[in-house]
Amino acid sequence: MLPDSAAVRARWARVQENLRAEGADAMIVVKPQNTFYLSGYTPMIYSHPVLVVLPAEGDPVFVLHALRAHSSRQTSLITDIRPYGRWAKEIGPDHWWEVLVDVLRERGLAAGRIGIEGEFLPYAYHQRFSEVLPEASFADTGAALMRARYVKDAAELESLRVASAIADAGMDAALAAMAERRSEVEVSSAAMQAMQRTWSTDHPDRLAMDFGNLEGGVFNALWAYSLVGDRVPMNSAPPTTRRPVDGEIQWTVIWTAVDGMHAENERSVAFGRLNAERQAAFEALLAIREETAPYLRPGLTCAEVYEAAREAYHRHGYGDYLPGRIGHGLGLGPHEQPSLGPNDDLVLAPGMTLTFEPNLRIPSFGGLQHSDSLVITEDGYEFLTHTRRDLIQV
Repeated sequence: MLPDSAAVRARWARVQENLRAEGADAMIVVKPQNTFYLSGYTPMIYSHPVLVVLPAEGDPVFVLHALRAHSSRQTSLITDIRPYGRWAKEIGPDHWWEVLVDVLRERGLAAGRIGIEGEFLPYAYHQRFSEVLPEASFADTGAALMRARYVKDAAELESLRVASAIADAGMDAALAAMAERRSEVEVSSAAMQAMQRTWSTDHPDRLAMDFGNLEGGVFNALWAYSLVGDRVPMNSAPPTTRRPVDGEIQWTVIWTAVDGMHAENERSVAFGRLNAERQAAFEALLAIREETAPYLRPGLTCAEVYEAAREAYHRHGYGDYLPGRIGHGLGLGPHEQPSLGPNDDLVLAPGMTLTFEPNLRIPSFGGLQHSDSLVITEDGYEFLTHTRRDLIQV
């Protein structure tokens, strides 16, 4: 479900607390995931810049093109909407930076310390900020906003549960297609068709949307791809007409996004009888997952979870195949912070959502990976995807 006013105001407050802690007077937000997080509105196609000006104290302002003025007034939970440009009878200043300057001057912040999203902000935007706000100083406060996004609120978790249920339906269809020895393309197509049916039948009031950019939008975010055998180490590649043969392993990836919230479901499937090497690897990977999962609990760091996995990989004889991480954050991005890797000291807390994906990539035959979406709970974790997690064999 989309957030209500109280939920969005709580988001503002979390980010503002972080901004004040970093000595920022305001933040200019342009990343689509972040403007949606603060407003509950996405134009879908970001053909014109969209900005949120969030002061460290007080309500934010939405700056967007006149083309989006009507739709934003219908949906946005930021009520102070300032259009620029012209569309029909909606007329504002010609450029977004003119509106930005006006807003900051109104708030007495034009000479303040202004936060920006350092890892995301295009160079041209940064240059424009410096030109039109010559008295301001700028600081990277992207992490301050991201920290507020780590723990999901009730609306986000409900959307993620729906996204996970749709992903499960897609994987069920993929498994059925693989049992018929269908090609990579056919497996992927079967999964996506099933997800479309589940969405339109069971969840027609939800938005199966992702975030666009200046060149386009993503109006449907229910998709899959599948790779066979020696193609698995490609990790991400368009599916082909390649079909599995006995003794091979096929890996299927499903990503969904509902109301902007992403879920992930990935499974490896064995065809017929595996040789000794592949059978041992599959059994070891399942054991590594089982031995590492109890470390997914509040109070432990991401690095501690990874270290538990490292020990399990070595214990089962696969230390040379240890991946760089065994999971990652999920939310408005399909791959967001934190990372279940060796250098992330973030402490897990209830409400954080992650993937859990210990994997093996072995050049002699390809690789293996089951991936689930989960949420950290008060005393452990809850899987949000529910496809079988054993040695799946068809």
